Amino acid sequence: MREIVWQITDTETVRDAGPTDARTARRRLERGSEAFTALFDAGSSGARRIVQLAPEELGISPTGDAPDQRPFAMVLSCADARVPVEMLLSQRANDLFVVRVAGGVLGESAMGSLDYAVARLPTVHLALVLGHTRCGAVTAAVDTYLHPDTYVGMGDSRPLLALVHNLLGPVRLAAHTLEEVHGREVVSRPGYRDALVEMAVVANAGVVAAAIAARSSRRAAVVGRRVDTGFAVYDLVSRGIGVPGSLAAWVPGIVDAPGDPDAFSHWLREVAFGPRVSTMLEAAHEVR
Repeated sequence: MREIVWQITDTETVRDAGPTDARTARRRLERGSEAFTALFDAGSSGARRIVQLAPEELGISPTGDAPDQRPFAMVLSCADARVPVEMLLSQRANDLFVVRVAGGVLGESAMGSLDYAVARLPTVHLALVLGHTRCGAVTAAVDTYLHPDTYVGMGDSRPLLALVHNLLGPVRLAAHTLEEVHGREVVSRPGYRDALVEMAVVANAGVVAAAIAARSSRRAAVVGRRVDTGFAVYDLVSRGIGVPGSLAAWVPGIVDAPGDPDAFSHWLREVAFGPRVSTMLEAAHEVR
């Protein structure tokens, strides 16, 4: 048995100030992911992870006042129920400003929420775009790309159509990258669909992170501070955040938001050439 315990002390505690810059915020999220992943490592049966919660962060105080909002990072994540953001990053109440939408699509509502965090929450130092493997929304976009005839069936749901529209760009980028690296015949490989979903998840996270970085940096400058942006993918199997690597199957941690389109394209080609995606191309399984 493994335990994750959110512990609230009976006595009033003083919450730590939290990260005061983007580098510290990023490392705290990476360490949190490492701690969550370690719970499930081989030989960790009986492991216990305790997350201390200050009572005042839950409105438990002598005065009964509601707590001030003071997250150190904002996270744009998929709405997938298998991606419990605070849990998988080992964070507490009031640590993260989380926006969740299917596929991690950066629509107006999501961007408005992130704009609010930058403008009104001075404790926020980092924006993280968190995709995840086997994403259902990305898979739907991939299937629409591969089988355009299914597009008509979405006509009765304009919101769903808009969601797929937002994801088709990263899907096309992923498909183009796979063809560049593995040749046009890649489309006939047994695991092409799975590899395309994997690449599209990564491409979408990077593209969205680049958009958030450009917008947030301008807005943060107006209020006289800095908000850095990064992206990562949560692996539903290994339960850690990272990205597929060019030499290693998986590289844990957060990647800086792309600042140069050519450099990002080059990086995506390395991911497509890497062992994780190359192995996927040879063995198909159902993506859910």
